[in-house]
Amino acid sequence: MKRCTLLWVGLFAALASLTGCISGPDLKGQPFFTSPAEPRADEATVYFYRTSASIGSGVAPTIEVDGRAIGSLPSGSFFKAGIPAGKHSVTSTSPPIISGMVNQRFDITVENGKVYYIADQLSTSDYTDGRRFSGTMFYSRYALVPGEEALRSIKWCQELPAPAP
Repeated sequence: MKRCTLLWVGLFAALASLTGCISGPDLKGQPFFTSPAEPRADEATVYFYRTSASIGSGVAPTIEVDGRAIGSLPSGSFFKAGIPAGKHSVTSTSPPIISGMVNQRFDITVENGKVYYIADQLSTSDYTDGRRFSGTMFYSRYALVPGEEALRSIKWCQELPAPAP
């Protein structure tokens, strides 16, 4: 009996210590989105954002462009990236502690001097281009969102802290 209790206590302590690894950077004190930055003429400005979600809120997927990690995306956050014109492959990968698997993969073509918004969307209605969480009635996808629609949603997101040099 005592051994079983110690096993459970150890398991919960281990899981509690891992939550920082899964949830991503702390957003406390980070500014909310106010307006898009002026785009540079020599690259596209791409905002990746994820509104606060009740499903999967503790997981911060890593976003990669052309195989290079450019940031993680915890629930309720955004970050911006400068990307050269052309067609690019974007992937979202869950943290290794969860599975390390690619959750979403899509291509995007961007033009220099333009601003794009890509949202991590969650819905109870099926997306034709999304994926269903196993055993649940929630659907997820990354979508290129029109600017006007994005600005209504992203204003509730906080900017990710700049990565340490």
